[in-house]
Amino acid sequence: MSVADVAAVFGRYDDDAWIALANRGLLRRARKDLDTLDIRVAVETGEDVEVAVGDRTVRIGVAGPGEAVCSCASAVICQHIISAGLWLGSAAAAPSDRPGHGPAADRLHQDLMAIDAATLTSYAGRPGYRWAHQMLDDQATPPTATREAYLAIAFERPPLTVRYLGGGLDGLVLGQPVPHPQRFRAAAVLAWQRAHGLVLPPPPAPRARAGGESGPSMSRGESRARLRATVTELLRDAVAIGVSHLSPALHERLTSAATWAQGVEYHRLGLLLRRLADHVDLLLTRSALADDLILLDEIGVAHALVAALDAAASADAEPTALVGRARMAYDQVRTLDLIGLGGRPWRTASGYHGLTCVFWSPTRQQFLSWTDARPTSLAAFDPRARWQQPAPWTGLATPAASAGCRLTLTHAQVSPDNRISGAESTTAALTPLGSAELMSLLPVRASWHEVAPARIRGLSDPADPASQWTVLRPARALPARWDGASQTLRYVLLDEENEAVALEVPWSRLHAHVIGRLEALGEDLPAAALVVARVVRRRGHLVGEPLSVVARGPAAHPVDALHFDDGPGQRRSRLVERLLKSHTPDRPGPADGEQPTAAVPVQLADLRALIEAEAQRGCAGVAPGYVHHRLVQAHGDLRRIGLSLFAEPPPAVSPAEALLRSLYLVQQVEQALA
Repeated sequence: MSVADVAAVFGRYDDDAWIALANRGLLRRARKDLDTLDIRVAVETGEDVEVAVGDRTVRIGVAGPGEAVCSCASAVICQHIISAGLWLGSAAAAPSDRPGHGPAADRLHQDLMAIDAATLTSYAGRPGYRWAHQMLDDQATPPTATREAYLAIAFERPPLTVRYLGGGLDGLVLGQPVPHPQRFRAAAVLAWQRAHGLVLPPPPAPRARAGGESGPSMSRGESRARLRATVTELLRDAVAIGVSHLSPALHERLTSAATWAQGVEYHRLGLLLRRLADHVDLLLTRSALADDLILLDEIGVAHALVAALDAAASADAEPTALVGRARMAYDQVRTLDLIGLGGRPWRTASGYHGLTCVFWSPTRQQFLSWTDARPTSLAAFDPRARWQQPAPWTGLATPAASAGCRLTLTHAQVSPDNRISGAESTTAALTPLGSAELMSLLPVRASWHEVAPARIRGLSDPADPASQWTVLRPARALPARWDGASQTLRYVLLDEENEAVALEVPWSRLHAHVIGRLEALGEDLPAAALVVARVVRRRGHLVGEPLSVVARGPAAHPVDALHFDDGPGQRRSRLVERLLKSHTPDRPGPADGEQPTAAVPVQLADLRALIEAEAQRGCAGVAPGYVHHRLVQAHGDLRRIGLSLFAEPPPAVSPAEALLRSLYLVQQVEQALA
């Protein structure tokens, strides 16, 4: 192997690739070594090259820095290896200039396309190769594949960029440390091949015992199929017997099925079955917390989940959204670039309150959030006071200090729904921003047609509260108005086409400050100001919740956190004083990801009432065709008002099955209307 062969690899490394391998500080010190140390080729062997870097010797080859060895005591990539790589990359001719060779990126592409399933299985192991296939199937959007001086594959979840600069599978450079790097390299190869039309087959499903319900020779796939059939029969039995006439035997069957589901790694179904078993136990003990209609709704969701798992298994693809995870997993992010946009205190009807801070990441082009929440029974916690108390990350004094500043988190942890963990291992570096620079980094929407597209989230879709945040540039604002009937303040923002977004704040003592601020703002919103809000589309209209105002000017803090900051010349709000003096009860609002309720057509309410009545008393002993006849009439009434998804129920299915299918349709429409 010649020096030119090794230099052909290192000539493709740029700063981003070196930082991904080591860190910015080591790269900076290695560049100084180029000027201060004597660097030369000491030995050229048939497999690699030995480069003298001062008094150290680096043995390095085409596999790249990951396989390089230095004579120093460092157990990881050291600055001597980086210095040798920089020297080789700069001292030799660029790979594309070498005679008899095609463009470098084309050769790299051919390298990845030539890797077959046997090679990946040998490299990552059969479980790792299977994991790589499943990871790609679980991606909400396909990984992006780019080709420049080298190849790059960018994953959305976890946020990871894998670079290929040559040197085989070990030459794939991961953008940050991850567990089991061989699996991620295998996934990167599969992603590159899929992006270019080549799909390697997945390995066969493992044959393993799945608990007491399966024999020693039964595969996990066979055990899952038996479980799905058993759970479907179990849920039908619950409706046939009647959710108001349940027995201890049904509780035992649910508990056994939940254990079985956990054994075959149906985590989401197992959790739902355990919840059903707990609720049946409450009903059997006649607890005041029990509600047979809530149980019926969860039975409907579980029945639909089993049907979705059946369909996915038939297609030989079971995504994580249906299977679930054993626990909430946070992705490790080496560096996370954020802009603080303010915070909001909240309280829910379920008995929790907390503080949520919202951030925008210019590099990821995503909104993220950090939340600190406690039960309302914990008297020592105050969501409003939490704004000025110590922040969770070293280097940031308080959550309030992040508003209007650039925040760089090191070793951050981010969940799949873009929540940032408050882990103590995360450190923060704060940089103040001027208003002009801050505004240039935000995803501004000047037309409301671009805000909150009408997309119905299904009951099986994971919540993504961070995607609801947006930055509005209103043309003008209307005076805030108080709705006494709903105990809500409405503040309307108009765009250039007079389309409206109604920012709504339900009355709560936690919201007294923001209600006073919006009432004082009125039509006097600063010129060219931006409004950060969480906006959703409710029954065709845009409604939102205000967070902060970003205004131009010489102010030291361009972000005005409406829930906490005092405005210029802030005057006392008569509305807030009146509400406080009259002891008006709080209206708890939704937490992140919770859906508001909405009015439904009377025909839909009638169908729900029919389903609930038949499921409560049980449909096992009714006359043949009775339930089917009533469902046909109710579905016909809904089709006549335009809800065409309520097709005529097939007569061949059992009454319990027909009721559960209709119930799930009702639940989906209710959520869409909300």
